Amino acid sequence: MAQINLELEKSIIADKKKGLSDKDIGAKFGVTLRAIEKIITKEFGINISSPAALASVTGNRQKTVPAANRIKTLAPKDFEMEKTTVWSFKSRGTWATHNGNYRGNWSPYIPRNVILRYSKDKDLVLDYFCGAGTTGVECKLLNRNFTGIDINPHAIGLANENINFEFHTSTTGTNVDFMVGDARTLDNIGNNSIDLICAHPPYADIVQYTHNNEGDLSNCSVEKFLIEIGKTARESYRVLKPYGCCAILIGDMRKNKNVIPLGFRTIERFLNAGFELKDLVIKRQHNCKTTGFWYTNSIKYNFLLLAHEYLAIFKKKEAGHAPTENADQPILTIDKIMDETIPMESTTVWIFNEKNWMAQTLYNLIKRYSSTDKYALFNNNERSTLNKNLVIDLTGNNIEKSLVFAKNALSSGGIFAIICEDIRREDEFITPTAIHIERLLRAEEGFHIKEIVVVSIENANRTNNKDDLDITHKYILIYKKAD
Repeated sequence: MAQINLELEKSIIADKKKGLSDKDIGAKFGVTLRAIEKIITKEFGINISSPAALASVTGNRQKTVPAANRIKTLAPKDFEMEKTTVWSFKSRGTWATHNGNYRGNWSPYIPRNVILRYSKDKDLVLDYFCGAGTTGVECKLLNRNFTGIDINPHAIGLANENINFEFHTSTTGTNVDFMVGDARTLDNIGNNSIDLICAHPPYADIVQYTHNNEGDLSNCSVEKFLIEIGKTARESYRVLKPYGCCAILIGDMRKNKNVIPLGFRTIERFLNAGFELKDLVIKRQHNCKTTGFWYTNSIKYNFLLLAHEYLAIFKKKEAGHAPTENADQPILTIDKIMDETIPMESTTVWIFNEKNWMAQTLYNLIKRYSSTDKYALFNNNERSTLNKNLVIDLTGNNIEKSLVFAKNALSSGGIFAIICEDIRREDEFITPTAIHIERLLRAEEGFHIKEIVVVSIENANRTNNKDDLDITHKYILIYKKAD
């Protein structure tokens, strides 16, 4: 990899201004995408990919086409609201002024679904990680008032440009405003004044959005990020109206081939701030290559490609509710597990049919982490519980007992896999079982988390309640016993 020096930085910036793609620049100079992003952010104060967007930021607008003139359509074609807890958008969405120039911005399908489901006309929506203004554009199109906040003034400038287009509806009078600010200290926003929060924070320091800005959460380590996002959660609770919703999209990280459950731990911070969990959606990612190099290395080094994020919908409710206990579920018996026709999965999202999801799940776990005679199913008395390299808890209903079982059964370096699911309670809220289990096992010195897998179940039974999203996914928490 090339050594980054001042001359190389200048060459990269010059080629970027000429319109070369990051991929071409990386190949030309032998540098990584992450290194290019840091150079661009340092030079221009914002992490964006498009030469036209760079021209906007640097004030060289005579070479760019005004945002309003780039619009081909003001709405997505054949749009339908999501009805389950697994959301998948193969196209990121390019209606109105939406584009992918701003690094890490979310698909406009996400705020559109959130705004339509959890707010109404003329409500006031807040996005305190607004970036280039995706949420604000959707609020303008959907007749909501909007306040967008970002710690980066360059991002606010780009957001104001993206919102600058004409759009008229039968009702008028909504306002869309952007301002520089800090999500941890929303001093300009009063208590109980916001109807809906809709935000996509950085994932700690995976992608950095500013250069040398200590207040930017994208410059924080995981530990520091969780402290600071906790402050954001408390401010969110303060400014949100009673019974208002707060939607946060967050994903996980990986270090040394092991997952860092940033998503679960961020969700915990919002629950600790007083929120109830209304819905927990799995958002699939479609930029994960599952063939060739990545597939081979996934198998060779025994890790899964991160292919999902969490969209947590919190609700502010002053009266707390004690979580209800999970109902006892029967232990499933699988007659045929090792079916070699079942393909091996290489990402963190496994998509199976309702009729055979358990068999396919067990096959993948056993094939990847064990063999036919070295695994044990928790509560299955037909198998020995000594010197195993894989223990599978089929429900997660009695994690204390299955943990003891795993400690006794597993050899050093063995895998403890827990299959579990979110539970919708009678009071409409969600008991996030996987998050509770991850928090419990975090204190276990003898185990560390390796993977979080989401099993998306197609053709699952639907409920008749049109107000709630149908829960159509399960989790597999995968832990490794210390050597």
